[in-house]
Amino acid sequence: MLAVYTYSNDIYSLAWGVVLSRVIGLSRTSKTDNSNSLTLSFLYKPFLLGLGKQICDIMKRILLFLVGAVMALSMFAQKLTSVRSFEYLDYVTPHPYDVRKATLGGESLTISYNPNTGYGIKFRYIFRNINVSVKFITSGNGKYIYTGTDSSGNKTVVATKRKLSDFLDNVGQTQSESFERDKEIEIAIYGIGDLSIYPLKNTPERRKEKEERSIKIKERNRLQDKLNELYSYWQSTKASVQDSLRNSFKKEFFEKKGAGRYSWDSETNFAVRYMACIDSNKVVKILKINDVKVAENIEYLDEFNRNEYKYQAKNNNGAKLINGKMFLTDRFSPNLIVCTLTREIVLKKGKVLYTRWGSGKVSQKAEKVIEANIALLKKGRYLIEIQELDGELISVVAQKYSNISNKKEIVLYSIYE
Repeated sequence: MLAVYTYSNDIYSLAWGVVLSRVIGLSRTSKTDNSNSLTLSFLYKPFLLGLGKQICDIMKRILLFLVGAVMALSMFAQKLTSVRSFEYLDYVTPHPYDVRKATLGGESLTISYNPNTGYGIKFRYIFRNINVSVKFITSGNGKYIYTGTDSSGNKTVVATKRKLSDFLDNVGQTQSESFERDKEIEIAIYGIGDLSIYPLKNTPERRKEKEERSIKIKERNRLQDKLNELYSYWQSTKASVQDSLRNSFKKEFFEKKGAGRYSWDSETNFAVRYMACIDSNKVVKILKINDVKVAENIEYLDEFNRNEYKYQAKNNNGAKLINGKMFLTDRFSPNLIVCTLTREIVLKKGKVLYTRWGSGKVSQKAEKVIEANIALLKKGRYLIEIQELDGELISVVAQKYSNISNKKEIVLYSIYE
């Protein structure tokens, strides 16, 4: 206030200084020109008196404005100092399965105070965010009682053995192995349940631990996000990978005349188990099919075997992130079944007198093979057996009906020969 008053007086004095200097100047002028002195005095005197009055009014208004501004700033600063908040780096709470044991919450705890809304308590417990706002109601039996609501509007009661205002000054526990009952904050949220928390006093050591833990959590989350990204890509491309495997099984079956190196059984059509790797560039490598290693990708399999238990992240489907690559095992049924179809014919003089098909439809290739080799069959009744895999012909074998138990087979076509 004193500073404002002094400042206004200085301005006021300056203004009058200007006026007086002008008067002096006029008086000097009057000495040099006596003929005009009476006229000038008559003209300027009322003007100067009016100007002084206007300057005085302006100074008063400025002074009142400055006083009001200072008072408003003072009130605002006082209000700001009454709003307080303190963040504890961590807290302890009873273990969910043994309430006698203390366990770290692993999250920060913020306690705040606002004259208009009361006390706020905000923290995260397991997977739930707790945010309550309460005001002091009463005290008794060694406890202070506060009531209010949580962020969802549920009625909330908070009980403490010391005032909540004390917790705004870093008065938490110094250790995390047991409970200090005078540091307990009991929170009861209607419809949700009761919970006791014990703030841990902030120390340089605890702050360092918190920072290190935060760095580890961020890195763990980054790796988990990378695994989720690769697994999502795998889900979108898995069908095409399995189709490729299926086609390779089929191709190998015919190229190797029914033999395969991956222990795929065309008769039983059991599900095929395989191991895959998706690298950081989202390139898929097949490492094993059933128990057979894929030679061209053996280095990836060796990397997995060295680090199987040192994975960076893992999901519920068994996928593991190792050195930025995702490894997983999956299975699928290739649906490659060898189908056997039959046809019964009666021949006489090289001509077919009677034909009867069994169930299923035979490929055109099988029809042509039978027509081209009918001359190999003599007079009689024959059962023709046709085998196909996924519409591709495997063999055509004719067998003549006879009373002799040792029936001779005539091979009309076969990939095995």
